[in-house]
Amino acid sequence: MSVNPFPRSTSTNSCDATNVTPNPIGAGTPIIKVPVVLQEVSVQIPMHAMIDFPVDANGNQEQVLEIKTIGKKTFLTQCKLINRPGATNGKLFISGFVRKNIQYASNPVADAEGEILSTIKSLTVEVPFDCVAEIESFLTPPVGPMTDTRDEFGYLISKPLGTGFPEKDRLAGSDLSQFHQISSENYNELPYCELIRADIIEIDESLNRTAFPATGQSNIIGEGTFTQLSEKMVLDLTLKLLQNQQVRVDSLGPASQG
Repeated sequence: MSVNPFPRSTSTNSCDATNVTPNPIGAGTPIIKVPVVLQEVSVQIPMHAMIDFPVDANGNQEQVLEIKTIGKKTFLTQCKLINRPGATNGKLFISGFVRKNIQYASNPVADAEGEILSTIKSLTVEVPFDCVAEIESFLTPPVGPMTDTRDEFGYLISKPLGTGFPEKDRLAGSDLSQFHQISSENYNELPYCELIRADIIEIDESLNRTAFPATGQSNIIGEGTFTQLSEKMVLDLTLKLLQNQQVRVDSLGPASQG
């Protein structure tokens, strides 16, 4: 590295790129370990949440004039397949939450001309979901789970019976003072999920809406405030269920072309 930096120009010189022939694996059918799609499913989850708007610094619950917009993001916290070895179906345990950012007009006041002034705020809540879906079939069956084994074995012993028995008679059997075992453990590949798509349709309704302005003032037609929201949602999740498996690849197939 030189002490002084090289001068820089405002343009860039061109350079040539030459294709290089890769060195493929030799002839044969190599075995690779890759994620394999077990199934792709769409799961419909009905949800119902009751949302209370926050209390201000003075201990008063915020009065909401209207909802401006609601942003939604879906997150999975669990997606686990439970199946018996060799089974053609299984149960998929799903849980997660929908993160909702609710922007709303709060604490309105009316001026002398009947115009309504309010403050725009936001409330972020997490609406959880939890369900078990039936996987009726697999595109590719999962491998395993292979169960562990544990077997005991013993050795034959022979010893005299002692006083009161003929001298030539002996006690034959297992040695109760020892314990012997053969065990095997299988470390199965756990199937996992990828979240492909989330579609939500929802209905949000105020529960305790009252006329605005408050009692003692002239009400403005159609205006009101509320502090609680009832939310009904139908969440449609598209999930890809995968498992790392060993796959034999034909070296003459599409995988080696190009």
